[in-house]
Amino acid sequence: MKHHALVIVESPSKARTIERYLGKEYRVLASNGHVKDLPQKELGIDVTNNFKASYVVLPEKAKIIKKLKEQSSGAEAIYIATDPDREGEAIAWHISTELGGDSEKIKRVLFNEITATGVKAGMANPREVDSKLVNAQQARRIIDRLVGFEVSEFLWKVLYSGLSAGRVQSVALRLICERHAEIEAFKPEEYWTLEVTLETKDSAVFSANLHRIGDEKPELPSEKTVSQIMEALENSAFTVSSVERKEARRHPFAPFITSTLQQEAASRLRFSPANSMRIAQRLYEGVDTGKGEPTGLITYMRTDSTRIAGEALHSVRNVISTQFGAPYLPDKPRTYAQKKKQVQDAHEAIRPADPTLHPDKMKGVLKKDELRLYDLIWRRFVASQMTSSVLDQTTVNIAAGDEHTFRATGSIVKFDGFRKIYPAKQEKESQILPENISGGDILKKIDFDPEQHFTKPPPYFSESSLIKELDSRGIGRPSTFAETISRLYKREYVSKEKGRLIPSEAGLTVNKILVSNLPDIFDFNFTARMEEELDEIESGKQDYLTVLHDFYKPFSTSMEAVREKRKEIKSSLVESTEETCEKCGSPMVIKWNRRGQKFLACSGFPNCRNAKSLQSDEEVETLEKPCPKCSAELQVKFGRFGRYVGCKNYPDCRHTEPLSTGITCPKTGCNGELIERTSKKKKVFYGCSNYPKCEQVSWYKPVLNHCGECGNHFVEERTTKKKGTFFACPNCKTELQSLTDETDSEESEDQ
Repeated sequence: MKHHALVIVESPSKARTIERYLGKEYRVLASNGHVKDLPQKELGIDVTNNFKASYVVLPEKAKIIKKLKEQSSGAEAIYIATDPDREGEAIAWHISTELGGDSEKIKRVLFNEITATGVKAGMANPREVDSKLVNAQQARRIIDRLVGFEVSEFLWKVLYSGLSAGRVQSVALRLICERHAEIEAFKPEEYWTLEVTLETKDSAVFSANLHRIGDEKPELPSEKTVSQIMEALENSAFTVSSVERKEARRHPFAPFITSTLQQEAASRLRFSPANSMRIAQRLYEGVDTGKGEPTGLITYMRTDSTRIAGEALHSVRNVISTQFGAPYLPDKPRTYAQKKKQVQDAHEAIRPADPTLHPDKMKGVLKKDELRLYDLIWRRFVASQMTSSVLDQTTVNIAAGDEHTFRATGSIVKFDGFRKIYPAKQEKESQILPENISGGDILKKIDFDPEQHFTKPPPYFSESSLIKELDSRGIGRPSTFAETISRLYKREYVSKEKGRLIPSEAGLTVNKILVSNLPDIFDFNFTARMEEELDEIESGKQDYLTVLHDFYKPFSTSMEAVREKRKEIKSSLVESTEETCEKCGSPMVIKWNRRGQKFLACSGFPNCRNAKSLQSDEEVETLEKPCPKCSAELQVKFGRFGRYVGCKNYPDCRHTEPLSTGITCPKTGCNGELIERTSKKKKVFYGCSNYPKCEQVSWYKPVLNHCGECGNHFVEERTTKKKGTFFACPNCKTELQSLTDETDSEESEDQ
């Protein structure tokens, strides 16, 4: 069948959904993301020729490009419908250059939502590829490549290979490291609070806190200070000086944008930013809702605009009126001001594509995490168009003695409003104050309740709070936050412990090098200003080549300066110790090796090459057999390929061998042993020492124990969530909950 038009999107799942909406005259194919990029192993940018970028077809996309060319040759029209953002525009540009460049039959279309309405609207408004959007993305890619390529190479030379730096990544790392330093340097200070329990003439009991001494906020640094106040007020009268009752309103939040979605999904659902974006992508591209026909459930999830289409506002107001009633519907639709200076307003806020599709209808249709995220997006959007919640707040001021004022506050919910479907994360309990209380009432003091406190340091960043900080400072794009955090984990600069982002020693060291030697490049304000300039390229206010030239000149000067003092920087990373070299008497120092591990080395290097692990003797696992070369002790050591056996006298003796399990290979005719090995992904497995002649391999740890069923000489240790740890024979699959001690069994029989 001949197709009159070809539509190209990014993902296969989106392609299937769109093809159903468009009908048989259209063929929809997927590019599977980027088809071209800068070369992997070289800079790929000619800085002397107006930053000309040498884009190459990605090796894994060669077949896709070939298929797109074949299908486009006979098509009457080609519509490139990659994602509606800068990156999608750059992908569209790369595809168009491969399919014919300036051909008039190539058009660009945008789908803000993958629904019949969204696809129809996109196809009705074709345009050319937007060069301003492409140039903004090109400028970002070129700047990030220059920073990443040149700074990473510098780090390899002063520290160790495999490190990486990035324009946004390194600034995010700086935030985490500076918060860590602030916490480490923090010294808690003691302070006290003073609460009093009071009783009204009607025997109603409530509590109040010391609020003022004279006109000043009270400073209670010690128990002695509090005791003096309690003693002074012991026989004082407590009189109500004022009672203020007022109505307070809490307004709903704006519908989600990319950054707020990631923050709320992290704090409410415990989703990582990367996971939130993956799930949102699936909801956007299309999910089978049970009718056998996939449909997009949300609008595009990479946006920083809070704008809502008129059709969606009309629909959601009908939902609110029908499901919740008139009190929950404002007189007119709510609009939300944009907080940022530069906002890409090409598409809407993140919302349900069909507001009438309640999350309850999706139970049994969506996967668990998909349903949870859809529910969050639906509730946030509907709540954003509901009435405010109303609280009745009461504040009671109580005079005691000559100059002390205590204050009691309480509130009750008068009308829940938007909170009906979007409750607060943590409801703060508020005491209910007596109704019959008024100015001039004399209160009876029941008891004082002083309490000691200590000031606390600022908390470590969580993924949610880091995204909020980056977004508020204008650092990076919300769509890249998830990738930035994932890269910090991958490089082992940061670890997540109980939700807190803790910098590793490598992360702290890299941050120290970058901030000390390239302060202008990894400055918060500079990075934020760069984002503004990229936005200005998109809007046409700036020329992208001017931005690149303005960036590269000072960057190049800074890089030349740090390269000249490379040896000085490397020397500054060496840590002194009180230990002396047992071979030459020189001081021992701590250095980094090429694998990113610290070790003790003689400061007399290269004349003295004495070096040893920083592990204590108690931590070192030793073998009973001696080194075959020098008869010294053999130790279990850690290298870039996992654990291995090495001589204690390294580097004088360089004998190494694989870590054997002591169990012979089960393959018939093989005289090898099963040894511990590590895969490329650093996962431990067990294989024959005669590899590649013998390909015996298993992911399970072999344990010397005869199988009672088949007589096999070993079993394997296995673990599952359901069974926990157990043992199984690899030969007959018999399972054992524990191992038998055969020696004890034999002795029992003899007795």
